[in-house]
Amino acid sequence: MSSQKQTQRRVTTHTPALFIPGGKPALRRAAAFLSAAALLALAGAAPSLPAAAGPDDGKIVTTKGHVDAPKAYWDEQNGTFVLMNEANPYKTGADTYELDKTVNWVGKGYSTRDGKSQYTMTLGDSPSLAFLGEPGQTLYMAPHLTYGNQDPIWAGLGASTKVPTERFRDGVFATDILSVEGPGRMELFRYNPDDAPADVYRMLSSSSNGWHSWLLDKGSHTHNTTTFTRPGRYVVTYRTVARSTDGRIISSKPSKLVWQVGGMQPVLGDGTPTAVPTVDRYNAAPVGDLDAAKYVLSVAPHRLDADPAKNKDADDKLSDITFTAANKNLKGTLTLYNNGYFLTDLPVVNGTATWSEMLGSEGSQLQAVFTPDTSDENSAEASRWISHKLTYEPGKAESVYSDDGNGSWPEEIPDQANTVLSTEQYTPTSMDYDVTVTPNGNGFSTVEVRFKDPKVRGFMRGGFYAQDDPVYPYLDLEGSVEDGVARFTFRDESFYKGTALRVKMLTHPDMNASASTTEVAANYEPGTKYTAHGALAPDSAPISDAPKPAPVDPSPSAEPTVEPTEAPSAEPSEAPSEAPSAEPSTVPSVSPSEVPTVPAVPTASAEPSVPAPAPSTPAPANPTPSAPAPTSPAPSAQPSTPGTPGNQCVPGQIDGRTKISHGHLDIQATLKDRQLSVGLRDDSGIIDADSTVRPLDSVVWTVSENARRVRTERMADEKLNFMGPVGTAFYGLPQTQQSGLPWPGYNTQDIDYSQLRGPVRLHVVPKVMPEGARFGMFTESLNGADVLLDSTTGKTTIDIDYATHAHANWVFSEPGQYMFDVHYSATLADGTEVNSPVQQLAVAVGKKASDACSFETAVPKDPNVAKDDFSGVRRVDSATPGGTAGANQPGSAQSGAAQGGQSGQAGASGAAGDVNAQGSSEGSADGSAGGVYPGGVSGGGTGGGSLGQSGVSAASGGVSSQQGGLARTGFGAVSVAVGGALVLGAGTVMVLRSRRRAS
Repeated sequence: MSSQKQTQRRVTTHTPALFIPGGKPALRRAAAFLSAAALLALAGAAPSLPAAAGPDDGKIVTTKGHVDAPKAYWDEQNGTFVLMNEANPYKTGADTYELDKTVNWVGKGYSTRDGKSQYTMTLGDSPSLAFLGEPGQTLYMAPHLTYGNQDPIWAGLGASTKVPTERFRDGVFATDILSVEGPGRMELFRYNPDDAPADVYRMLSSSSNGWHSWLLDKGSHTHNTTTFTRPGRYVVTYRTVARSTDGRIISSKPSKLVWQVGGMQPVLGDGTPTAVPTVDRYNAAPVGDLDAAKYVLSVAPHRLDADPAKNKDADDKLSDITFTAANKNLKGTLTLYNNGYFLTDLPVVNGTATWSEMLGSEGSQLQAVFTPDTSDENSAEASRWISHKLTYEPGKAESVYSDDGNGSWPEEIPDQANTVLSTEQYTPTSMDYDVTVTPNGNGFSTVEVRFKDPKVRGFMRGGFYAQDDPVYPYLDLEGSVEDGVARFTFRDESFYKGTALRVKMLTHPDMNASASTTEVAANYEPGTKYTAHGALAPDSAPISDAPKPAPVDPSPSAEPTVEPTEAPSAEPSEAPSEAPSAEPSTVPSVSPSEVPTVPAVPTASAEPSVPAPAPSTPAPANPTPSAPAPTSPAPSAQPSTPGTPGNQCVPGQIDGRTKISHGHLDIQATLKDRQLSVGLRDDSGIIDADSTVRPLDSVVWTVSENARRVRTERMADEKLNFMGPVGTAFYGLPQTQQSGLPWPGYNTQDIDYSQLRGPVRLHVVPKVMPEGARFGMFTESLNGADVLLDSTTGKTTIDIDYATHAHANWVFSEPGQYMFDVHYSATLADGTEVNSPVQQLAVAVGKKASDACSFETAVPKDPNVAKDDFSGVRRVDSATPGGTAGANQPGSAQSGAAQGGQSGQAGASGAAGDVNAQGSSEGSADGSAGGVYPGGVSGGGTGGGSLGQSGVSAASGGVSSQQGGLARTGFGAVSVAVGGALVLGAGTVMVLRSRRRAS
């Protein structure tokens, strides 16, 4: 031992007295929490200690899967929110659990596709990432999406479909992070590295009061990236809050969720912690001789294997924490702490323990508490030990020694950047705000809202609205107000030209002010600077009698470690631009109480508000000037043709199928009694308030014009060529949720894969598409696109290797009617092939198809599907004028002929069960013969048909449709996704635009 170390050695007095963590100030608390096991041990009956037992052992461990936590549910009996954890911890199907009985564990995880780390994020040099740290810094990460498995965890948050938003002021309710107790900082966001400067959209933060709140939509859930600067145990206190229409605060009780970041996985239980507290184990252990024990605790950079093939991605970011003892037969438990917060328990075997951990890029203080296994004869007399603090610095090696005696009990050192959110109500000193839209000179623009009172808290929403659709914008503006300012950067797409840009400011429920909407431009011109002024609406509801929300539960530590931060009081440093805009539209705001569910449009303004066009006249598409011409004519502006007699228009339906225009949907597989089934899990809330599994055949997805997108250079991967050349416009349903659009995906969460041999296979076989149309589905990650379905290559099957709830982008190249045969298949463990019944997914793409009364083509599902091919795909010219569709009954052999140019009737259908039956139909003079369908249905000519467009349609058993739904992904889902850029998985933005090309 060096002379320096000799001078540092302290004389240690070993006594049998209890060790009280925290000293005298904590005496009562520690004594009260001393376990019966510890007292028995002091009396001479030392208990048998587990090899490792963390503070969350016995809780419900939610990890390696799809987790929504917290998810807000409505308690009707008590008229308030309840926060739950929705997950599948026991692999028996997703269920909900009390939040404080669960723990989210973020361990290590790697993609099975390319071996890339799914638990670390190393920051690039984007200025948008500055809130996370310095370029090159590595963070612990729960990704927005995993590949090939669900390691380490796929986490988000959300709200039930049954939340009664009509009872809330402006329909607003939000989940707040009240406080974060842990060794570092926590951030939730969506990230798209390819779309700078609009590459990051923040959601929640432990360190910024402006980002302590997330605006919720009922029936929605997020998938996002969650990062932590250091590993260890984080206790996050949440609440969900709203203000009632009569001014009362409605708040859940503050609820705690543990995030265990790094370390060993906690032991799964029923929600009741089972571990003996570390302090009890320590006090029950023998004192021993620390000088003779020669314990050493070390930290050093991880030693990589000489064979590169044996190293995993991000192993170079690891550090090795090692414990050694002179007794090579020693057994016991080593509890590690990071900045005083629990990190992990390790079993000590043969006198040693090692743990490789990603400790992060910021320094910290490590400590260990060792307790010997007194049930082992070689360890019964071994010494307990509290190590001194071990300073960790990236890239350096350090050690501490037991012959220096015991250190002090680990004391929590909170990150000073973390803040506590005040729940006091606040009345703004000014309701006014200014809005500016500033072009950035690189094809992007930024919307900024700046309040005169910097203490205002709330959310920015709104977007670019077609003249005939005041509800759902082409692009959702999303942002939170931080220090009185909200910003949103977007790609300034040409198809925003002619739309109305409206900014809606929603206040947090704690604010004594209501929302308002300001029309910034009635006729938006891309690349133009705009300014406008708005003002929040004063609250008219009585607020003085509103009860105060419940206080945040105090920290378990002896003294509070985090104080609330005060919002800055200084006036904004940058005044809004005074330059007149190209389209000045300074409009008084309107209280949303007048129009609670639709973005309010001012009724009085310097310029008149945009009038609503006639219902039958869609807004002009304003396509990009440089885009090529479309391959098929644009949808007609004429009203849709009603259905045939006996099939008249029914509001909200197409041919008896209920329309689903937005919301979360899953094509769900279940396996019961060796039988596979397929159904639609419908979380949209359109048909039923509850989440419901219904037949796919009973609904039709309607895809509005807001789904029009454009393939840009960012999506130039040749694997995506089914989208058409770069510059092609088309319709797309994004991998991340967008208001006003269906959010489809697939779900095998409830299947026990131990009963199977190999994957579950989802088959999506196109049966009807518009003439010249293409269809595809893909996911996007930092490592590129992964094509799941592609009509141009005949790829119609998705292999699903594990129980998952997945998300993807759906691409439709043309407007019109699409029909798909959908079923699941799998191989049981004994080799038996099983198939679910075939159901049909119907998708109406574009306004005209969505407004139709019936489908252009009725195609029966084929119960004898043996393989996926396109031999029966019918191509329908969706732009050819025509009349009403004929109607065939199952098994009938009706045929119709066009009468002198009138619309043709349905072609003959084959007899029921006659798979190879053929039929034909005649359209008008220039009609063509129909094609052949498996199942006995023949197509019709192009002269006449349903929807006033296509040729004759044939039906057998009626048209059926199905819906599948993909849940929303997080990491690549950059909600800052811009104008036509929809966020895709793993952080990349997918740009989807209408097939129509600009002229």
